[in-house]
Amino acid sequence: MDPSLFDAAVQGLLNLLHFKVILALLVGVSIGTFTAVAPQGIGMPLVYAMLLPVVIRWEPMTAIALLIGASSVSAICAAYLPVLFGIPGGGGSVATVLDGYPMGKRGEARRALGASFMAGGMGCLIGTFTLALAIPAARPLIYLMGSPELFVVMLWGLSMVSVLAGRRPIKGVIAAALGLLIAAVGQQSQSGIMRFVFDQPYLLDGPPLSIIALALFGVPSALDLAVTRMGIEQQPAPLKGSLLDGVRDTLREWWLVVRCSFVGVWVGIVPGLGSSVVDWLAYGHAAQTCKGAKETFGKGDVRGVIACESSNDAKDGGDLITTLLLGFPQGVVTALFLVALLAWGYLPGPEMIKKNPEVIYSIVWIQGLAGIIGTCVGFSLSKELARLAQVRYSVMVPIIFVFLLMGAFSVNRDPADLLVLVVFSVLGYLMKRFGYPRPAMILGLVLGDLMEKYLYRSMMSYGFSWLLRPAVIVLLILAALSLVLMLRGKLEEKVAARASLGGSHARGSDDN
Repeated sequence: MDPSLFDAAVQGLLNLLHFKVILALLVGVSIGTFTAVAPQGIGMPLVYAMLLPVVIRWEPMTAIALLIGASSVSAICAAYLPVLFGIPGGGGSVATVLDGYPMGKRGEARRALGASFMAGGMGCLIGTFTLALAIPAARPLIYLMGSPELFVVMLWGLSMVSVLAGRRPIKGVIAAALGLLIAAVGQQSQSGIMRFVFDQPYLLDGPPLSIIALALFGVPSALDLAVTRMGIEQQPAPLKGSLLDGVRDTLREWWLVVRCSFVGVWVGIVPGLGSSVVDWLAYGHAAQTCKGAKETFGKGDVRGVIACESSNDAKDGGDLITTLLLGFPQGVVTALFLVALLAWGYLPGPEMIKKNPEVIYSIVWIQGLAGIIGTCVGFSLSKELARLAQVRYSVMVPIIFVFLLMGAFSVNRDPADLLVLVVFSVLGYLMKRFGYPRPAMILGLVLGDLMEKYLYRSMMSYGFSWLLRPAVIVLLILAALSLVLMLRGKLEEKVAARASLGGSHARGSDDN
């Protein structure tokens, strides 16, 4: 390892050795644990949206410990709902239901939870270790990438996320374009030109990203929670069995944990995949490679739980590789985290590797430590955490709305922020109602300034000749091919769905 990176890793660890940082990490772990267990539809995007306006005023390392601590643990403790109630505990634990709930119903809930905790903790550490290794491996490549290449990479990532973010690709493109348009509001940093300011000093720096994120994801989610009255009515599966049996199962299947963890890392790195597919890919891999899986998977095989939970927790490491090293986020949570980093003056991507490697290593240490703490919390408080799953929506909704309003006003203590909150809350609700993906819009908002900066530098340095650079041509070809393949896949899925629907109608007519 480069001596400078070794020094950065040591300094990153020393950054954590402060009481307030450790306390913030523990609070974050508590928040993430509750978010994973409580079946209120809260989700980590809503939690980040509520926390963001508050923590951007904190010291960066303290706030990073809180945010990373919450997001790391939310996956480790996500198996309670699948095992005890047979409902997903998050985007990456849907497939866990297939084997976790049958185990719970036959009296092996604690065994399933023990396996999920151990596999999740190991997956988190593998993802974190991969992130740590990616820093020295990527640093030489980062120095070879200039502004043109970085602009194309960000454009590629944004286009892939936009296309994959919803059922209709055109809606994703529209949402991303709207985000880029809103990001253009304010004074252009390179030229000083005023754009869409309308003589309003409030808009000189553009609308506040933290308020927009809070409005797009916080208010619509809280409204849905109030309207749908989400909660658990059925009785949970009995909390029987032994946690240690699950630990032994996981250690016995350590090679499965490693394989599925790297599936999770890969899903985190590739733009546009995300938590909605990571557990299914790992589950499918386990079903194809494990001995006797065809007869036992879906009927309460602990290996199905191990595969899903290890990949789900390792994905966070892959997400951070792309977010921190390349500068574009892989989803809503990492997009909001990138907003926070920008607010603290850090520029994720190549410049952060060059100027602030110790901050990246602090994130690595926090991620690993949070995974260890979250695993210990799951083992020591399994009985108490199971009770959180029955918290009623009527308790949560008022608390969420109070935090939303307090968070929005606390950013600048400016009444105009509340107006922005209302406007973008309406926009967020309409986007959700009519199927326009909000993640694509927030990614456009986050990446707008960065893409504009790299494009401006490219034009000033090379003119239009930057389009002829070999690396740029290769990246553009790869981006075009990936988009064509994704659109083709979307079209084939739509045709298959219509064919199956037509076939069912035809069979219905024959039956009549």
